[in-house]
Amino acid sequence: MGFSYKLFLLTLGMLAVFGEAEDTMFSGEKLLTGQFLENPPYKLFMQNDCNLVLYNNGKALWASNTRGHGDACNILLQNNGNLVMFSGSDVIWSSSSTKGPNSYRLVVQGDGNVVIYGGATWATNTQRSSKKLHTKVHITGA
Repeated sequence: MGFSYKLFLLTLGMLAVFGEAEDTMFSGEKLLTGQFLENPPYKLFMQNDCNLVLYNNGKALWASNTRGHGDACNILLQNNGNLVMFSGSDVIWSSSSTKGPNSYRLVVQGDGNVVIYGGATWATNTQRSSKKLHTKVHITGA
């Protein structure tokens, strides 16, 4: 096996690993327009119309209701636990889940619930099992 063939196989393997959708984002990470987090059959998708939508096999379960409120939007999990949608530097939507500096992660769970952890900070409450995570977070702007 030649050197260039081995390099080709290594590159292909790396593309396969890094090309897969993830179900988790961490503090400081963004979802840009057209990107998503996925835990099949659930997909949290940052749409081109600036609406963040959670789908179950293509059926919308939850949305930020921000369709048409901006251009080239992105969603950022801030280091204070707040999930914020921006259009440029303008805030379009937030989860209002500020808890203070910490390491947080947003997870699309296998039960269909999307949760910010670092302590249960915020959730869409769309889980499909008999167990529910009850939160006292009020979401404004949704």
